[in-house]
Amino acid sequence: MKTLHKFEVPLGSEGVDIELPQENTVRKVEYVVSVHTIFMWIEVEANAVLCDDKSKHHFRAYKTGDGIPEEAIHVGSAVDQYLPDAYHVYRTGPVN
Repeated sequence: MKTLHKFEVPLGSEGVDIELPQENTVRKVEYVVSVHTIFMWIEVEANAVLCDDKSKHHFRAYKTGDGIPEEAIHVGSAVDQYLPDAYHVYRTGPVN
């Protein structure tokens, strides 16, 4: 059985570290206009949520035109429907 979890990806240069099981898949990235932030939904095995085999993964949102580290992996993009802004979420972990 699988489950989805929702996480906020803050706008700005820090990003966010999220502790996840080794097997995980980002299923959706969305800019939520009412709260002016990005959320993403990550699918994991339901029984993996309780396991100790987790590691921190770093996610960060970049605006179109920002410099992105070479090792970063694109996981999704989101658009602000009312402003000409697009955000691109990249994974740059696991983090030690």
